[in-house]
Amino acid sequence: MITVELDHERLQAALRRVEWAVGDVAPLMRGIAAELVSQTEENFAEEGRPDWADLSDTTTERRAKSGNWPGQILQISAAGLAASISSRADDSTALVGSNKPYAAMMHFGGKKSDFPHLWGDIPGRPFLPMDTEGQLQLDAEEAILELAMHHIERTARL
Repeated sequence: MITVELDHERLQAALRRVEWAVGDVAPLMRGIAAELVSQTEENFAEEGRPDWADLSDTTTERRAKSGNWPGQILQISAAGLAASISSRADDSTALVGSNKPYAAMMHFGGKKSDFPHLWGDIPGRPFLPMDTEGQLQLDAEEAILELAMHHIERTARL
């Protein structure tokens, strides 16, 4: 015969800690914001995950003439897009982004027909940890889920 003993007081205490943890997710949001920055930095280092489209011949010629080619895609200067990535977190939100006015164009792409100042169509090169349809990258999703589980386990002492 198998006997199972349930330590009711211990279970109730663990459940209260889980409830408290879910109520106070600010530490988790800070961790998620840092992870989103890390995933974004990885995208720049790897030039996309999956790989970004190659630069057009026009772009590589322009960059070569200015001394910025060969080089990395979306990284022309030390004060450029990659350096502009920042994050913010509060009690219920984790954000990552850029203050560069061209950031959305580089992430989502654009058509010359919609933006006549462009010298050609720009394919989306998702540098944030989501694709152009807004789906979180698998690596980012897994890392965030791991952070959430770790947060709950640590807080609830499970």
